[in-house]
Amino acid sequence: MAIPAARGQLLRDHIAAVAAELFYRDGIHRVGVDKVAVEAGVTKRTLYHHFRSKDDLIAGSLRRAPRIRFPKDGGPLERILGAFDLLETFLDGSEYRGCPYIIFTAELTDPNHPARKLINDYAAKRRAWFRDRAAEAGLPDPESLGEQIDVLFEGALASGAKRGDLAAARAAKKAVSAILAA
Repeated sequence: MAIPAARGQLLRDHIAAVAAELFYRDGIHRVGVDKVAVEAGVTKRTLYHHFRSKDDLIAGSLRRAPRIRFPKDGGPLERILGAFDLLETFLDGSEYRGCPYIIFTAELTDPNHPARKLINDYAAKRRAWFRDRAAEAGLPDPESLGEQIDVLFEGALASGAKRGDLAAARAAKKAVSAILAA
């Protein structure tokens, strides 16, 4: 059954959103452009007009993958811990089956794939966000601290998908609280 574009949604965005849902749910290698075109209610020609290749479509779909928004208000330490609260809310309130960035990385073994660049950029931005909050708080070695916090965040994402519960997100927040208090 074709998924209609939302009113005012650009066709390119609609196709990418449909592809994101299909790739996330069924896997990149199991979903062909034919299926994306049918589900998006467009012809393959239209799909290829907006995306040069399946690789381009994969990268475009990744830009529409579910994301956890990080807090913008509060002090730097509150914001770091708030990111873990938002992680828990995200995991609890979605049909989350795993981090799309982890899933896509596992399926896309070519490190030069355009989606892999997006994944690496996103991960670097998240690490930098944690590093910058640590620096704002005046904590020593914010670079290393940002890396440590990001590893806990990423681990909670992966473990939350495998276990299907919030225990990992809660444990990661406790570990970050202990690190920040030390």
